[in-house]
Amino acid sequence: MGGNMMQESRFKMITQPPRGGLREGLKFGYVDVPAVMTEKDRPFLDELTEVSLQLQKEIRKDTIEGLKIINTHFTSGGKEVAARVCIPEGEETYPMLMYYHGGGFAIRNIECFDYIHRYLARNAKTVVVSVEYDLSPEAKFPVAVQQCFDGLLWAREHAKDWNADASRDAVAGDSAGGNLSAVMCLMCRDQEIAVPAKQILIYPAVDQSLQSDRESERLYGTGYNLDFNHMVSYGKAYVKSDEDLLNPYVSPLFAENLEGMPKAYFLQAECDILIDQGLEYAQRLKEAGTEVEYRIFTGVPHDFLFFAFPESYEAYDLVCRWLRE
Repeated sequence: MGGNMMQESRFKMITQPPRGGLREGLKFGYVDVPAVMTEKDRPFLDELTEVSLQLQKEIRKDTIEGLKIINTHFTSGGKEVAARVCIPEGEETYPMLMYYHGGGFAIRNIECFDYIHRYLARNAKTVVVSVEYDLSPEAKFPVAVQQCFDGLLWAREHAKDWNADASRDAVAGDSAGGNLSAVMCLMCRDQEIAVPAKQILIYPAVDQSLQSDRESERLYGTGYNLDFNHMVSYGKAYVKSDEDLLNPYVSPLFAENLEGMPKAYFLQAECDILIDQGLEYAQRLKEAGTEVEYRIFTGVPHDFLFFAFPESYEAYDLVCRWLRE
C-alpha cells in the first residue's frame, strides 16, 4: 500500500468525511485472514462464519416475532440456491427487499444476518428475501453475481405469493453485499430489465482493484476490523484474474456509464477503509443524475451493523425509514 504502483484516486467524493478515531469504549472482535486464499482455506473460512454465528447468538437479546419465514430455493446455473423469505404478518401488500450479505464474498451466510433481515422485515413492513450465494475462493466471479441476479428475477416472479409488490422492490447489502446490490442495478439496466426502485449500499466495496492511494485506506488500513491487506486477499480470491478486478460487475466504480440508476442511499462508517471509495461512487451516481442520500456514522468501524452497538440499531432504523419512503 502506498508504493510506486499506487496513484491518487481520479474520482471525487460526494463529501469530505470526518477523519477521527473510534469512539471511546467501543469493542469489537478482530480476526486475520490468509494473505492468499485457496480452496484449502475453506475449513478456516467456515470457522470464521461459525464465529459470526456465535456472536449473533450472544449479542441478540430479543426475539423478533410477527413474521412468516419461508426457507426455499431457486435455480441458477443448473444448481439449486437456497433463499429465505421474511414476510410481515397481515394481508396488505408490502414492498420487497433483496438483501445480499457481506463477508468478503468468502465467509458468512444468510443465517448470520437472520436477525437483521427480521428486524428490517418487521420494522420496515417489507418482505425481505436473502440469497445463499456461493462463496469464494471456490466460486469465482461471476458465479455469485449471476446467482444474486437470478434470485432477484425469481423473487419478482414469486412476489405475489409473499404479499409483495415487485414494482416496489429494493436491493440492499453490506460490504460485499453492497457491491452485489450496486451490480444488480447495473445488470438490470444493461439487460433492459426494470431496475430496482432503490438501492441501499452499506459501506459497499465498489473498487476491488485497490489501485488508488486513498486517505481512508492509509488511516484505517490496520486495526479497524477490516484491514487493507484483508481487502486485497478477498478481492483476489473472488476473481479468476487481476484483470477482472476492473470489471464493472466486480468494481462498479469503474462502470463507464452510471445513467439510469435508482435512487441510492449510502450508509458509511467513519473508521473504515472503504468510506472513500463509497463516497466516490455516490458522487459518480450523483453526476450521472441519480438522487443520492447518505449518512456517515462517526466513531465506528467497518461492519458495525453486525454488532449490537447503539449505532447499529440507529442504522437499522435509518434503513427502515429509507425503505418506507
